[in-house]
Amino acid sequence: MLKNTNLIHSSKKSLVAFDLDGTLTTSRSCWEDVHKFFGTWESHGKKILDQFLRGELSYEEFDKKDVEVWIGRTRTEYMAAFEIIRYRDGIEELIAFLKDKGCFLALISAGLQEFVDIVAKRYDFDYWIGNEIIWKDDIITGDIKINVDGNKKGLILQNILERYQIPVQNSIAIGDSTADIDMFKAAGLSIAINTRSKQVTEIVDFVCQSDDLKEIITYLNKLQRIKSFTL
Repeated sequence: MLKNTNLIHSSKKSLVAFDLDGTLTTSRSCWEDVHKFFGTWESHGKKILDQFLRGELSYEEFDKKDVEVWIGRTRTEYMAAFEIIRYRDGIEELIAFLKDKGCFLALISAGLQEFVDIVAKRYDFDYWIGNEIIWKDDIITGDIKINVDGNKKGLILQNILERYQIPVQNSIAIGDSTADIDMFKAAGLSIAINTRSKQVTEIVDFVCQSDDLKEIITYLNKLQRIKSFTL
């Protein structure tokens, strides 16, 4: 989604693409958060995740099975689940810093679109995308529209850069897990937040080992002082 759907070319010269779950929030997955809110994590969600990690389910099957567990839930009770999710310390300062630099801010998440919308609007992102639950009369149907494959975020980032004519070297990808590797590789600079993955640690330019996102501001200011990167 776009803040301004009539925007064809951005006047901004740099772009920062964020993952959402585990990056801007303290919890690793809004899918898991909804499961726990509904009491379906241990009985269904965790088992479905394990099946996916063992390669027994495709990404589409994984998401579909997750949503099917919630068939019949109302929009009101579903939206209430997002109220318990907490944001990382320093999020306001980091977003303000990047906006002050004139960066185009994108939120690329394999999470649930309704929560992506909440965060994008709260922090005034320029572009955001997530996976959309299908509703009928404000009731979950069990169907879902996959806009973001968890392992194919790089292509989305590339498309945004091309659409708004922002050079790859002027882009930053910020995430936390192996699901962000494709996005890390597509960006000019890559930053991981408290990652648990050795694979991620080995490929990114910087690992923020603090729970406070202001550490990224310190890192970016240092890069600009030595003129190795310009926002």
